[in-house]
Amino acid sequence: MTRPEILPPDSGSLARLAAIHGQDRCVLTVYFPGSLIPETGEAGDVADLPGELLPAAGLTRDEVEHRSRSVSLWKAAAGAVTLPPARGWVGVVSWLTDEAAFVQLPDRVEKAAYLDNSPFLLTAGRLLDDRAAYAVVYADHARASIYLAALGKLHDEAKLRGEIKNHVRKGGWSQQRYERRRDKEIHHYCVAMVSHLKELVESEKLKRIVLAGDRILLNELEKRMPVDMQGRIVCRLPMEGKKSDHEIFKDTLTAAAEEEIREERQLLEQIESACASGGQAVAGPEKTLLALKEKRVRRLLLGPMEDVAFRRCGSCGFFGLHDEAACPDCGEEAYEQSAANEFMDLAFSGGSEVEFTLDDLDEIGGVGALLRW
Repeated sequence: MTRPEILPPDSGSLARLAAIHGQDRCVLTVYFPGSLIPETGEAGDVADLPGELLPAAGLTRDEVEHRSRSVSLWKAAAGAVTLPPARGWVGVVSWLTDEAAFVQLPDRVEKAAYLDNSPFLLTAGRLLDDRAAYAVVYADHARASIYLAALGKLHDEAKLRGEIKNHVRKGGWSQQRYERRRDKEIHHYCVAMVSHLKELVESEKLKRIVLAGDRILLNELEKRMPVDMQGRIVCRLPMEGKKSDHEIFKDTLTAAAEEEIREERQLLEQIESACASGGQAVAGPEKTLLALKEKRVRRLLLGPMEDVAFRRCGSCGFFGLHDEAACPDCGEEAYEQSAANEFMDLAFSGGSEVEFTLDDLDEIGGVGALLRW
């Protein structure tokens, strides 16, 4: 077994894991809460989870072998890795390709295990989309803190001291000189914040920025931001008095969650509009699946798709929308898959951006996409 990897919590990591697949059901995916990891970082009872969650009863002879090999590889991977603190985890092992990897999740998950021909990443995808990392700038006239909000908490990235003087009531040239000096202090303070913020946004590929703190100072800060950075601001939260990290995270998380919902509705409206005008968009499982297979999808809007029948055949490799147990190509038994998970995998393999929603998306038949061509 290659040494298990700990991958960053982003869609790029899920795309890497989604590329692990085979015709046989030999890929094991395990979800577990961070509470199962002791302070030492060792995997604890995680090693025994697949054996407990995946009973051998009812499996075919081949599936029993896949289960046995996967459970053995999982135990070895769990014993060879030291996991940092996180609220939740997803791990994937494939005995066929000898791969093992873990991804931190931003929220707690229930224990679950899946054995299939590819990783079951739908739960992780939804969590990472709903709890996407964002930048927080908290600033007043004495100090500024820049945070990365990720993995269920704030990570302190930079601190700056301002010590900007307040306005004074003083006449003549003295007052003008004082105001010019104050304006200069604000300018350098804001420029330094923008510089640190730019580094964070670029390194973490962040789409959202939340501004919190003194209203006047935040207004001056925003003026000095480049246009593309201004476009990432999703909320401005005036805050008086010193706030703890917990208070800042709680208030800004609500704003980020509301922006996520707005983005989902905006994408839905764009798909509906483009479909109605004959533009570059598709709606419904059949047309969207075809576009995904042809790698034409630019942005996928993915609902639960719980009532969509999707099957895969282990004999001939057929996969697609199909109600019957018998494979339409070879007649062998085809096993049922999560349609949403399969659509997500295809999107990742085609380099598409995926937007998840718990809305049934009845307006577009449960799923839709904007196309590249």
